[in-house]
Amino acid sequence: MAKYVVSRAASACYYCFLTCSMIWLTILFLKASSDDNNNNVAVPEPELAPDARNASDIQSPPSAHASQLGIASHMYMVSLIQRQDRRQQMEYLRTIQGLTWTIIDAVSSDAPPVTRILTWVAFHRTLITYHIKSGTASAIFRWPAEINALSVLAEPLEDLGADLWIGTTPPASESHFEPTSVNLTCAVEDYSIPAAIDNTPQWMVLSPAKIACWYSHVNTIRQFVQRSNPRVEDVAVILEDDIDMEKDIEHRLSQIWPALAIGWDIVFLGHCWSNESSYPALTKSAIHVSYGMNVSTRTENSTTHLHPSFAPKCTHAYALSHSGALRILQHLRYPPFAYSRALDQALAWLIRSGRLRSYSVVPSVVVQRKTVSSDILPGMGSAWRQGLQNGVFGSR
Repeated sequence: MAKYVVSRAASACYYCFLTCSMIWLTILFLKASSDDNNNNVAVPEPELAPDARNASDIQSPPSAHASQLGIASHMYMVSLIQRQDRRQQMEYLRTIQGLTWTIIDAVSSDAPPVTRILTWVAFHRTLITYHIKSGTASAIFRWPAEINALSVLAEPLEDLGADLWIGTTPPASESHFEPTSVNLTCAVEDYSIPAAIDNTPQWMVLSPAKIACWYSHVNTIRQFVQRSNPRVEDVAVILEDDIDMEKDIEHRLSQIWPALAIGWDIVFLGHCWSNESSYPALTKSAIHVSYGMNVSTRTENSTTHLHPSFAPKCTHAYALSHSGALRILQHLRYPPFAYSRALDQALAWLIRSGRLRSYSVVPSVVVQRKTVSSDILPGMGSAWRQGLQNGVFGSR
């Protein structure tokens, strides 16, 4: 894995700048306000490893410490503590599959942190609109140049940007801040706010449930990043509590994982609302002669394939590399991008705009069951349905 050299002094300056200038960051580094959502600003290309779409030339060996699903050193299950019905089902799944995971108590939509975050989102949107209309701020959004270098630092992750929203409230001295009149439509692209309409689709409403989901996943990713004795080759698998998976998921993943290039950030084990076969599947042979593996695999002979991601939605099952987890956190906490839409919409945009190196397993080896009520949308959730060939719960 490529290593970046960043001096502690430079890193400290960057931390100080973000912490002390959180409000003005939003003003100076945004793409569009609610009255101008058609600006097209080029996004700087991230300094990532060579693009796997151009034939990956280096294979990524699985972690020597991987024990879960054959690929992961750590597994997490995100679940609301009050959803004991789901937890019982997931315990059955865990037992049948012989898995071990850490349960992360998800944050409910009425929790105080969610209220504070929504207040900050409303504050930033009001501030942005006010300063753009008054001509005192630029309408250009820029990601920090250091964001990728900071994603490979071995130093502890400090609270920055939206991390600081949890324990604070916006300044009451801002007379133009009227949270009740703020447009809380989900942003698109880097930071473009569609005009509010009377019948905004439910999936475009920035609801407390969407904020709670984002916050819960960020907490989970942070736990992986801040684990004891971290190794750069460690892999985390993060699951939600409404899933089914192929009984032979470990075998399927072992067939395709050797084709994964060094430098990957995230792999979607399941997805929704996207054609993840848009890019050709990785078909390169891979021979692992280290880490105790003597396996020769040709991914084209498998019924399960690994594709460069197009725009996968849903966050019910994904794998993260160590550097990928850091890179995602750096993006997800950067105002005004932070909490600007549903988490899966944010990840899909970061992938499409070249900020993340992502791959998708096709067909999905983990799907949402949609047999019990959703915590995000009314009823059983979205209309997307996807089956498995031989799921633990018989999902078809």
